[in-house]
Amino acid sequence: MVEKEMLKKNIEDVINRIEKACIRSGRNPSEISLLGATKGVDVETIKLANQFGLKIFGENRVQEFLPKFQYLPYLEWHFIGRLQTNKIKYIFDKVSLIHSIDSPQQIDELEKRCAKAGKACNVLIEINIGGEESKGGVSIEKVDDLIEKISNCSHVILKGFMTIPPIEDDDKKLRWYFRRMKEIFEKYKKLNYNSVKIEVLSMGMSNDFEVAIEEGATLVRIGTKIFGERPKK
Repeated sequence: MVEKEMLKKNIEDVINRIEKACIRSGRNPSEISLLGATKGVDVETIKLANQFGLKIFGENRVQEFLPKFQYLPYLEWHFIGRLQTNKIKYIFDKVSLIHSIDSPQQIDELEKRCAKAGKACNVLIEINIGGEESKGGVSIEKVDDLIEKISNCSHVILKGFMTIPPIEDDDKKLRWYFRRMKEIFEKYKKLNYNSVKIEVLSMGMSNDFEVAIEEGATLVRIGTKIFGERPKK
């Protein structure tokens, strides 16, 4: 795990790179939210990262998230990993945003849980932009169906979209995926329902966040570039 001084430097470096990507693309850095992806990161390191200016933290696994939340309930937490419907009950009232909604069953379960608790839950639809079988997310063709389902909800609020594009050495191919996501984002941003308020485009990680910002991301999810390489299991 990364040392204290290196952690501070890493956060400053990522913020600096976000600002430069914004300058290159004529954007305001205030448009970009930085999320620290904390898979495999201990509570003390997360605390330090927060002291060094990191405000949003994202977890991939429910079983890893819950003990961290117990120690750090005051932080802004997002859930960014694949989410089994039967695990929704553990997190729906603890996270500010779920990035990985890709099925009607998840929406039904969330609506049921939130209605019972008298709480709203903000979500993103995850789009599998590269059509990869190994990844979660829906095809572009199924986005309409999920939006229609959420538009009939009283407690589930759609805030936008998330994607993890295929790993590409070719910059042009990578940009194509991000541009396609931006087109989808702009198309649905025009919708006006009580439960559909599209404003978040979550795309870009440690290896491609600058390209994602140049192509329209509003939130980037950074793990390795902040916390260093995680220990292999």
